[in-house]
Amino acid sequence: MKRAYIVLLLLTLIFTSAFSQAGQYIYTFLEMPVSSHINALGGANVALRTNDINFALENPALLTSETDKQLALNFTNYLADASVGSVAFGKNWKENMFAAAIQSVDYGMFEARSETNEVLGNFTAKDVALSLMYARQLEKYWQGGVCIKPIYSAYESYTSFGIGVDVGISYAREDKGLYLGLALQNIGTQLVSYNKELEYFPFNSMVSFSKKFKHAPIRVHVTAHHLHYWHLDYTNNVYTTTLSGAKTYDTISFVDMLFRHSILAIDIIPTKNVYVTVGYNHRRAAELRLLGLKTIAGFSFGGGLKVYKFHLGFAASQYQKGIMTYQFSLNINLDWVKKKHVKTEEDNSSN
Repeated sequence: MKRAYIVLLLLTLIFTSAFSQAGQYIYTFLEMPVSSHINALGGANVALRTNDINFALENPALLTSETDKQLALNFTNYLADASVGSVAFGKNWKENMFAAAIQSVDYGMFEARSETNEVLGNFTAKDVALSLMYARQLEKYWQGGVCIKPIYSAYESYTSFGIGVDVGISYAREDKGLYLGLALQNIGTQLVSYNKELEYFPFNSMVSFSKKFKHAPIRVHVTAHHLHYWHLDYTNNVYTTTLSGAKTYDTISFVDMLFRHSILAIDIIPTKNVYVTVGYNHRRAAELRLLGLKTIAGFSFGGGLKVYKFHLGFAASQYQKGIMTYQFSLNINLDWVKKKHVKTEEDNSSN
């Protein structure tokens, strides 16, 4: 009976969140790529089960034995004065895999003005999310995970609080270089609203496929997102004005809309310690393109380097012509630091 109640509650939250795609939603910072590798992959991937704890923030089922005692630090200089950062740490216990992370966005300092344009002072705007993740192996190649996310937001004197949930499963055949993943992200509800009106979470349903070829140093990725909602077009804002002043609304073809649900990427892996990534997000390219101007909006680039137990990552992407955003990542295996410290003490005592 208890399990049935939990399933019913989960389905209710999914339905409520999915309905939000027809209107507006809040906490959109949850859709930002949390790490440089995810950013370079086009902004999302829920399949790649490797030694990077950051992917568990996309799909909690991607925690592994190698994320135990791993610390991840990520920073992005976003548009204008906004900055995005996150910290994640993993800890395993027997067959149970845990992780905790904090994501934050600081939108900078703003100047408050009255209706008559009188300067009233300054204020800030921030979003913060805490992620508590758990994963466990279900069968030989299958793994499941869940993430609970309390979220706090403060814009000037307006504050909000909500709780979201991510659930996911993953399938990994490392011997064949094959990874599959399914995740339902941001199932949740606002508990305290900014102004007495509850708003929806940016719910997303995603499936990813990753394949590393045995005799080639490449790994390809395909991600399908927003599977529950077809129309990603903002139709009311897409129109052309004729000479007579009439508005002719553009229509998006089936093929174009299909690709707006997809993200394509490739990793080039010359050695096990180096990767170079190129990704393409068609929805981003379509929505951010400028008529008559060439941009690389939709494309993302990045790379990573493993130096002993340190993983360094970098990514670049364009959201506006002439303005690039850069993301930096650092992963450290703290278990190695502890072992090195113990070994040093043993060597000193022997001397």
